[in-house]
Amino acid sequence: MDNQDCNSQFSHQKDTIEYIKIISTLLNLPINDEYQNGVVANFERIKSIAEVVNNFTVPEEINIAPIFEP
Repeated sequence: MDNQDCNSQFSHQKDTIEYIKIISTLLNLPINDEYQNGVVANFERIKSIAEVVNNFTVPEEINIAPIFEP
């Protein structure tokens, strides 16, 4: 990992920490200091999974069902 990757990763983690602080305040959901690192790590995992899902393109020939029928 080069210096630019480290800086980018640090910047993303800083953004995640700031986002979590803002959202926890808005939701009136305090996060104790001992859980902060775990919450940040889990949120980073969630972000990477969501990125894969959001970047998936659905082919045009697939019809999306308007109603869920099990």
